[in-house]
Amino acid sequence: MPVAPRIAALTLWTVLLGAVPAAAKDPAPAKAEASPQAKEETLTLKVGGKHTLKVPALTRVALGDPSVVDVETEGAEAVVLSALKPGETTLLVWGEGGARRTWRIVVKR
Repeated sequence: MPVAPRIAALTLWTVLLGAVPAAAKDPAPAKAEASPQAKEETLTLKVGGKHTLKVPALTRVALGDPSVVDVETEGAEAVVLSALKPGETTLLVWGEGGARRTWRIVVKR
């Protein structure tokens, strides 16, 4: 295909694709969360140390780097952290009413 028709075709597609968002409806506004998220807290542990976090109505846990800290739940009310090696990771915990809390976990020698 010669260059001129390719440029014309690309221009036409660019114009058509550019018009699509203008015709689309605005998405529904995002729902506000039930409660504002707390700021990140920092927790410092020594290698081999343990710490228990109380989390009422615990529903979910997410850990950034499981090689730094091991996480176990104790029922629906607590998370037990065991420091494995020096480093940093992030722990997210969801609890009562879907509220999420964030910890920066620092493990030192």
